[in-house]
Amino acid sequence: MTIGFGSVGLFAALRTGSGEAVQSLFPVFFVFLFLSSMSLPRNLIETDWFRTVATYNPVSYLIEAIRSLLITGWDGEALALGFTVAGAVLVVGMFAATAALRTRLVRT
Repeated sequence: MTIGFGSVGLFAALRTGSGEAVQSLFPVFFVFLFLSSMSLPRNLIETDWFRTVATYNPVSYLIEAIRSLLITGWDGEALALGFTVAGAVLVVGMFAATAALRTRLVRT
């Protein structure tokens, strides 16, 4: 599931050509992790704005897929949502990385 977010790092590496730029993505991913349902399941979050942010955050669905395996077992809906989100991030990231690679090859 983390290969999807790895493709975003691949895009940043090909676009910038800098290791520091790729490493600077860590705070961005950390914010996505913090604003997800990592600490508490979404149905237990009482603050409305935080529940809304966690609902739109793709990381929440990845975490809930893993959480379903550990707590309830094979929950098909949570696993399907998790793999769908991971696949969508992978497709978008690889498309962007391919475009960045084409740009980088033209420049050299």
